[in-house]
Formats: sequence, C-alpha cells, structure tokens
Amino acid sequence: MCTIVLLFSLMSNGQIYFNLSGKINKKISPELPVGSEVTLTKIKYDKDAGYHKIYFKCNGKSYYSYHRDLKKITFEANNIEEFWVKEALNKGVYDNLMKKGMQYKLRKELEEEAIEYVKYTSSNNLLFGDSYLESYLYSLAYKLYPAKLNDGRPGILNVKIIKDVEPNAFIYANGTMFISTGLLSTINSEEELIAAMAHEIAHFVLDHSIININKAEQRKKRAEFWAGIATGVAFAADLYTASNNPYYTPGLLTLGTATIAYSVAEEFNTRMGLKYSREQEEEADACAKNVLNYIGVDHTSLSSVLAKIKTYNKINGNYIALTGSGTHPSIKKRIEAIGKPKKEFTDIEYDKTISFVNSFNAAVQLNNLHLEACSLLVDRNIKAGIATEEDYVILAMVTTFMFDNPKKNFEALGYITKAKSLNVYPTINLHKQEAIIFIRLKKYDSAKASLKIYLNSISELIEKENNDYLIKEEKWTRKMIFKVGKM
Repeated sequence: MCTIVLLFSLMSNGQIYFNLSGKINKKISPELPVGSEVTLTKIKYDKDAGYHKIYFKCNGKSYYSYHRDLKKITFEANNIEEFWVKEALNKGVYDNLMKKGMQYKLRKELEEEAIEYVKYTSSNNLLFGDSYLESYLYSLAYKLYPAKLNDGRPGILNVKIIKDVEPNAFIYANGTMFISTGLLSTINSEEELIAAMAHEIAHFVLDHSIININKAEQRKKRAEFWAGIATGVAFAADLYTASNNPYYTPGLLTLGTATIAYSVAEEFNTRMGLKYSREQEEEADACAKNVLNYIGVDHTSLSSVLAKIKTYNKINGNYIALTGSGTHPSIKKRIEAIGKPKKEFTDIEYDKTISFVNSFNAAVQLNNLHLEACSLLVDRNIKAGIATEEDYVILAMVTTFMFDNPKKNFEALGYITKAKSLNVYPTINLHKQEAIIFIRLKKYDSAKASLKIYLNSISELIEKENNDYLIKEEKWTRKMIFKVGKM
C-alpha cells in the first residue's frame, strides 16, 4: 500500500507540489511495473499540451506521465487529513484549482457573506444556543475533518445550530456548517448525525459551492441582496405573529422568527453556490460513504438519514424533495446508490443529548398545529427519562386540543401535575392550561385559583416587557376570572 509522508503546498503558477507515497497497481511503463513504490511530487497543467502531467520519483529517478495515470497508483491515508487530501486528489479538485487559481478574492467575499449571515441569524434569534450541544457537535465534526486542510484554501470548520423544524444541513465555502434543529430531531442516533455532517463536509472539500458560483451568470450586489432579504423577512413577520396563535408560550421560545428561517436560508444558500447538481450530490454521497467507512461508522447510516428525511417530506407534502428535480437526484435513488440501511438506527443516549432541541421543535410544531409531530417529539424526551416541565405542559396542550372528554381531560391534568412535580424551570403557561382543564371538568374554584396565578405572572412580565400579546392575555385572564366566578 502506501504512506503519505507529507501533505502538499499549492502554488499560484498552475502546479501543486506533493510528497505522497504510493504503490503502482497497474503498469504505467516498462520501468514502472505493478508493485513499484513511487512518490508523487507534482501535478502541473501544461497549457501548450492542454492537459495535466504528473511527476513522481521511483528508485531515485524522476518520471512524468499523463494525469490519467494517477488512477494506476494506490494511496492510503494514515489520518483524517490525509484521507480528504486523497479524496480531493481523486475527484479532480486540484485540477480545477490549477486551471482557475485559488480565487482568493471570491473566497474572501464568500467568507464575509457567511459571517454576515451568522450575524443575521444571531441578531434575529435564529441560532439555537446550547453550549453542551455545540461542544458535542464539534467533537463529532473533528472525527470527520481536521481543524483545517493544509492545501492553501481558506476555511476553518465552524458548526452552528439554526432554529428550523425542516431537516436540513448546509456548509459554506469558509467552512461554516449549519445544522437545523429539525434535522437533529428527525434522526435518532449519533451515527446518523455523523453521516449527515460527512455529506456536508464532502461538499466543502470538493469545492462544490465555488464551482457553482463560477458557473453562475451573475450575483446581485451584496447590499441589494440583503435589502431584499430584509424586506421579505419583515413581510413574513407581519403575516406570522405569536399574538395570533393561542398556543404561543410567552418567554419560552421565539417561535415566529423560527418559522421564516428556512426560506431565508434557501435564498441565501442559492447565492452561496449551494444549489447542488445531481452529480455533486452523488459525489458528496460517495465521499461521505468513504469517510464513514474510514472512521468505522456504518455508511448505511447516511441512507437512514435520507430515509427519515423522506418520511418527513412525505408527511409535509414536499414532493420535490421526494422525487427530485431535473438537476437533483431523488432521495430514493440516493439511498439505492449508498445502500439501504442495515439496521434501525436508534440511540436513547442521543435523545438525551438533544432533548432541548426536541422540546424546541415540539413547541414550534404545536404552534404550527402539527400535533402528531409535536407529541412524538415530547414522547422521545419522556422515553429517554429526560422530559422537563415544559414537555409535559406541551403534551397537556396537545391533549386538550385534540380531545374533550373526561378521560382525556384527567389525562391532561395528570401531565400538568407531573410538570408541577418537576419544578425545573416554571412556565407561566402551566397555570393557563391547568385552568382550561379545570373549567372543562367543572372545577371552577380550582380554575379561578390557577387563573389568578397566571394573571400575576402576566402582570410581572408586562412590567419587564410590554407587548400586544401580554396585554391581550391580561385582558383575557381578567375576563375569564370574572366569568368563572359566575359559574
């Protein structure tokens, strides 16, 4: 086999220097038979000839040959960095760099825009901030990828979690990777998460976004683009306000902005070259499969991710994602190419790790009136033995929304009682839901007592943050206290 003894340096004059040791697996010339140990020293684009040449040494002598002869040399990676160097080499990444150059100006521009997007998501409360979860994601990322590849391309791996119930992940040319809360809750195991990250890292290493931008006819000026985004967001925010939704929980989560995260990301990602072709998706899948095998993770975990995304899209009617488009492969075909899942990927420890994410997504799904999806997410936290007060209140809300009979009302009251017993982080919505259940059960004195507690909590919030929703809730609660008193 081979040993990669040193990485390489990229030069600006159309050539890349290597020091990669390998073994010839198919005869190149009489002097270079099968089994010969060689060291790749350089790849150079010959403008006059119109093709690349490879340069290498064998037994102290120097040789050059056609670029296609690279396939006749077997390289073996000794660490994760060398693995990606080998993948990039085999997929022609450096050939493209020699033709186009490093394009530092474009890469710098994309880095600035990626930073701008991070600032945008942060200022609009679209980032899911959890220090433990972020640390967990980084630990997985560095199993797949070194902090940085030493090939001259800028970009350091940086992982962010975006509030978005759609299962999604994407990575920009500067190495910033976004993973949606929806993806974290759609999958059920660490192996699947690693697989999803591997696919995105493959896009990054293979320079797919740069290639796509180079193919694009034109890009809007940055100021013009962001002005359009701001207008669209403002319009969406006007259409969706928490005050119009009776299942909004004040002080719990900012749900309104989370609902527009997906559309904003889609538009920005197209600008950043992330609208991948059929070939690019298939290439990223193949690379992800290779790296998963390299680190000892079942590569069919990637198929499992795709299958679960397929199920999500089927339930939510996203048929383009299911069937593919003219330039994009269907999920079914991607699964077939990778190989069907060999097992059921579930891990209760994984659910414990992402329990806050499940709670967040459950609240969003409740607000979107996707009650079944909401219940399933809460149930995952309960089965993992890590459900909080918030989870049980949400489950009580779902139950009272779907049913109105004594049995289910007492069941919902049981969830409220369980929430009270936990008393981890009290939510004022607990008392509102408790009052609603008591009214249904005709326990009016108990309902009145719960409403008074809720009113006090609302009044305290108004002193800190006066908004339309809180004012509306205060009026509703006072009227309900009066009404219940007459029952």
